[in-house]
Amino acid sequence: MKLSDKPTAHLLLKAGTNSEWDNCSFAIVHITEDWKKEQQKRLEMVKPFAEDYFLQSLNYYDTAVDFYTADEDDNPDLYKWLENKPMVFVEVDKDELETLSVPENRLDCYRLVMYKTGTAMYKAYGKHTSEEFWTEEFPLTPLIQQL
Repeated sequence: MKLSDKPTAHLLLKAGTNSEWDNCSFAIVHITEDWKKEQQKRLEMVKPFAEDYFLQSLNYYDTAVDFYTADEDDNPDLYKWLENKPMVFVEVDKDELETLSVPENRLDCYRLVMYKTGTAMYKAYGKHTSEEFWTEEFPLTPLIQQL
């Protein structure tokens, strides 16, 4: 995996979990042109609620993310890249993705939580444990501006 200064099809985000026994340290969002178009539509749908103080977020089923575990000693670059940023673009191929460690939980019910501010985060849940896995909040607008 290599850090990229230019937008790529893979967005690396900090991630976490409330599990007492499982681990999750980062996630990768798989960005396609269809994903960008869908997020643009969703951002348009949330605009009318911008002034609604009581609306927190809209939730969409969305599986464009994968959650991973990483030991800081074995993967110092990942931690360094995300040290002061909510997200970074990375270059990674399919074979390399398959070698990354995933949480022990079988994740289910993937959601994109979209806030009226134009930011979002991904969540997923352990299928049998209901433990929560999440990404840091990230801005959507810069990701879809290249449409």
